[in-house]
Amino acid sequence: MLRLLSMISAVTSTALSVACSEVPSPTGTRAQSQQSGFTPALTPQQSGTRQRFFAVSPVNARVVWASADSGTFAVTTDGGANWRSAMVPGANELQFRDVEGVSETVAYLLSAGEGANNRIYKTEDGGTSWELQFQAGDDPRFFYDCFDFWTPNRGITFADAVDGRFPV
Repeated sequence: MLRLLSMISAVTSTALSVACSEVPSPTGTRAQSQQSGFTPALTPQQSGTRQRFFAVSPVNARVVWASADSGTFAVTTDGGANWRSAMVPGANELQFRDVEGVSETVAYLLSAGEGANNRIYKTEDGGTSWELQFQAGDDPRFFYDCFDFWTPNRGITFADAVDGRFPV
């Protein structure tokens, strides 16, 4: 079984290409590292959408969330054998530039754009429904680039500076 890295490499057509970092051995130990001669491989994944992907967030070897263009996200709960893609209702014009998977059911999406198009959504039911957690003001200079979390409920956003200051 392949373990997923926290970076997505590329998307072509409907395939989501994900880099893998290691292959567990039958004894449960990890395979050679890159320094020891192991070379990561790309494994094509059928994402179920033609949208361009921006970010991926592996929760564990079976659960991975991915964020995409046009309000789209994808999730697998079986290690990439099957992906479910869907759009967040009312977000079809948004670019989800970052994603933070917490579990099989909980994830956050960050959209980037001008002003109020910068938003954070949260799901607690595996992506069936999404609740708006944050929306930037209407100032078109606002542009939120990414976010990161220390715990499932504590994180930070990073944005472009406005008048020499970073909005938080």
